[in-house]
Amino acid sequence: MNAAVRAVVRMGLYVGAKVYFIHEGYQGMVDGGENIEEASWESVSSMLQVGGTVIGSARCKEFRSHEGRLKAAHNLVLQGITNLCVIGGDGSLTGANLFREEWSGLLTELVDQGSPDSAVSPVLLFLDEPARLSH
Repeated sequence: MNAAVRAVVRMGLYVGAKVYFIHEGYQGMVDGGENIEEASWESVSSMLQVGGTVIGSARCKEFRSHEGRLKAAHNLVLQGITNLCVIGGDGSLTGANLFREEWSGLLTELVDQGSPDSAVSPVLLFLDEPARLSH
């Protein structure tokens, strides 16, 4: 897992993207805050020799609900995160696909709720644009 995380971070940085770790998987995405941390080239330098996964992983019952996915979308928007690279098995990829399918609706719901605030609403609509163009 650490090798995959390192490769994603380094390639993202190489192409000029801002890359984030989401600690503890979907649970970290739902909880937000310190679970979402900007990654750097140096932060993955000694990752290969460590066992397990340095960013952690956790099952997340809350992400299985619409409300949980709405919280996760809110936390991603707060950080300006527009893309995800999900590394995991069938459950992780199933969750990612559902999140992708709902993304446009989640952003609309956040705008309608006035969340996170009205200044972010134009950004939410911009983030939704690729989803609308691809349909």
